[in-house]
Amino acid sequence: MRLICKMLKIIGVIILIIAIIIILILLGVTFWPAIGRVPDAAMRAEYVERTVYFDGKTFKNIDANAKQLVDAAEDKGTRLTPTDEIPVKKSESIEQGEEGKLYVYWLGHSSSLVQLGEKNILIDPVFNEHASPVWFAGPKRFSDVPIETENLPKIDVLLISHDHYDHLDYATIKAIDDRVEHYIVPLGVESYLEGWGVDPAKISNIAWYENVTIDGVEYTATPSQHYTMRNPLHQNATWWCGYYFKDEYHSVYYTGDGGYSENFNQIAQKVGPIDLALIECGQYGKGWPYIHMFPEESIQAIEVLNPKWTIPVHWGAYCICYNDWDDSIIRFTDLADEKNIKYATPLIGEKVDFDTISEYSKQWWAGLN
Repeated sequence: MRLICKMLKIIGVIILIIAIIIILILLGVTFWPAIGRVPDAAMRAEYVERTVYFDGKTFKNIDANAKQLVDAAEDKGTRLTPTDEIPVKKSESIEQGEEGKLYVYWLGHSSSLVQLGEKNILIDPVFNEHASPVWFAGPKRFSDVPIETENLPKIDVLLISHDHYDHLDYATIKAIDDRVEHYIVPLGVESYLEGWGVDPAKISNIAWYENVTIDGVEYTATPSQHYTMRNPLHQNATWWCGYYFKDEYHSVYYTGDGGYSENFNQIAQKVGPIDLALIECGQYGKGWPYIHMFPEESIQAIEVLNPKWTIPVHWGAYCICYNDWDDSIIRFTDLADEKNIKYATPLIGEKVDFDTISEYSKQWWAGLN
């Protein structure tokens, strides 16, 4: 009898410990600042009025059959991160852009600074060591940040494509918010920003093919085939997108994250000519073929969109897949050369002048381990 009582006490203690752990996890995902605040009921009611791809709880892709994951064995590479140092062009400041000119700085992964005339347009900035909600774990950056946050110029518009940690970073937003004039985000992402103290008056949330014009630059949200799950308890509570933006001289298209789909044919018909495309090219796998493009599909998207020039992004900083760190860029450039597609592959942090973009095609990754 005593033994039974002792065992029951032990079982009770174990159950209590498990319950405490579950409670702590629930409190963490609900209140941990870096995870953020999901849209409330009033916000969700507004989204229902603005798009048929929101059912009041979750956002959808145009292709309802596109799955987040499929059952497929992955071929794991042996060089997921480099052992050699990645060459990075570091800057302590960035010069002002010029009227009628287009400059772009690829900052690693999907982070880019586009200077459209005199406007500084920052895309998906992540300058944290780890792409995660905590500072000590998660995918670790393997290339240096080319410019410190305190040295960034005034940002006229900051574009966020979706809420994943490798595209929306709490620490980065907190560090640069005082120099950001305006944010443009897909529906729902404004909830995170507002929860982090960003002035709601600085934020425009837009649905697919909605647009907003700020200081002579028109921004249009474009569809992508992806998903969101910053908070594991609220999958697809916010939307995802790409962006097309232009002034009177140049136009830029950024895919955001997403698998290859008919979206690209629709985008090609709905938006205007594209001078420069920033194409997702990296972090793909057989287990998620609908939500990220393989390099060959990135080329296929370029053939549909027909931009004058392309810079492949979503690689070179964080490993969130099973492929060698340079697998995507090797496959991309090999096929692009076969098809005579015009692309540039600048160093991380290198200033690219669109007028001379053909000069930025050195395969700097060749020979690096």
